[in-house]
Amino acid sequence: MFSLSSVQFQWLLVALAALVLVVPLLLFRQRLSASLKQYQLRQAIRRLGPKVHRDLLVPDGLDGVLVTDYVVLTHKGILLVMVNWYEGNIFGGKDTDQWAQVWRGASNRFPNPLHELQLISATVKSLVPNIPVSGIVLFAGDCRFPKDKPAGACLLDDLPRQRRKQVVPPRFETAWELLLAKADMLSVN
Repeated sequence: MFSLSSVQFQWLLVALAALVLVVPLLLFRQRLSASLKQYQLRQAIRRLGPKVHRDLLVPDGLDGVLVTDYVVLTHKGILLVMVNWYEGNIFGGKDTDQWAQVWRGASNRFPNPLHELQLISATVKSLVPNIPVSGIVLFAGDCRFPKDKPAGACLLDDLPRQRRKQVVPPRFETAWELLLAKADMLSVN
């Protein structure tokens, strides 16, 4: 049998301790990265306005519901935020039916998210008339638009870095409460 000197034994303990610390980090690196991205997303959306609600349900007009990821009360009205998690290059236009994601040599098509945003925006406008309603499709993954980025589409880096002081008109606050009440009735049924 072999024996270790005290110095060799100490180095063996250091190496084992390093393995115990490094291996879990390597295994959970992707999960940690995704959690950090989620945190950054939530913080960026909170900077858009003083009130934020997640997963708003609105009726689709056909006995179903539409879901928007975030709705934000701002000094300009109500802002809808649809979040898409894509990697790689994104190609699409405002009026095209299909967009494409090119990542790792593969091309994947997906429906134009601006069309769904328009539908949800129209529905929210019908629930809170006379209040400005706008929306964005936020691409939160590690992606970019190598050609023109369509109006209404934005990246996480496009959002403000700091919260701005906003004075929300009282009628917007009232509309906000009405919208959330209507959405709450939908989620109960």
